[in-house]
Amino acid sequence: MGIVKIALKTLLKEKFYKVQLHTKTLTLASKRRDLPLYTRVLAGGVAIYALSPIDLIPDFIPILGQVDDIILIPLGFLLVRKLIPEPVMRECRYEAEQKLASKKQSAPAQAD
Repeated sequence: MGIVKIALKTLLKEKFYKVQLHTKTLTLASKRRDLPLYTRVLAGGVAIYALSPIDLIPDFIPILGQVDDIILIPLGFLLVRKLIPEPVMRECRYEAEQKLASKKQSAPAQAD
């Protein structure tokens, strides 16, 4: 395996983990009763949209289809982060990290 291929694989794994962590964090935040309803709904909506294969602008439309994913999802994450108090966000992120770590440990070893 070439060094570029290894570096790309590592980079993609890191990015995928970050997306998993953000969506898991928002999912956990959307279930908290101490947050206002609009914040919980927005957090859940952003998490669903990030994982959903359905886009606002379909990907087959040149440029706009990809820009939709590149801009809307990060903006949604940022907006929800601003609405959720920092201590709550830290708790949700910690819990998400724990759940992802336990999921990773319980998954069978995959051959690369």
